[in-house]
Amino acid sequence: MTYKDKLAFLSVTLRSLEVTDFSLENLQDITLADLLNISLEKDKKISFRAAWVFETIVLKDTSLLKNVLQQFFDNIKIQNNWSCLRSYSKILLFLTSQKNKEYRIEHQTEEDIIEHVFQWMINEQCPVAVLVNCLDILNNLSKKHVWINEELQAQITHFQRTKPSPALMSRTNKIINKRGYGA
Repeated sequence: MTYKDKLAFLSVTLRSLEVTDFSLENLQDITLADLLNISLEKDKKISFRAAWVFETIVLKDTSLLKNVLQQFFDNIKIQNNWSCLRSYSKILLFLTSQKNKEYRIEHQTEEDIIEHVFQWMINEQCPVAVLVNCLDILNNLSKKHVWINEELQAQITHFQRTKPSPALMSRTNKIINKRGYGA
């Protein structure tokens, strides 16, 4: 299957599948590495579908990340499609959580993640769905990088004042209650 065929498959065929049906078998010749490459396409619909399918498949079976983890981390540095970043941030949320028993993230990669997550979060265009994932990612990493705590608390206070959506308030209150931050 050519790259063009893979793009066509993602733009047409996947519409007929349920999310629960997403699997490597249903993707025919499309690999996880292909999905990561396609998630960088300029066509936002195709790139979103690739990122969403990637997210769905790897979070269903996290062992599949093993062979594409470095490519995923490299993509984080250049991805600028908010729809794709929503999927990327969900994967980062898993990777930085206590549920992740499979992957150890190198210190420099953690530093890169922290930098990118802060950049996404402070971008005025950042949608709430990405923002709340960013807050959780930073909360997860604050246990190891204690300097994050003060900045995270300041950001939570700021976002509660400036973007008080139900999703944001729910997630920030959960972090506040877990961490013992003063509201």
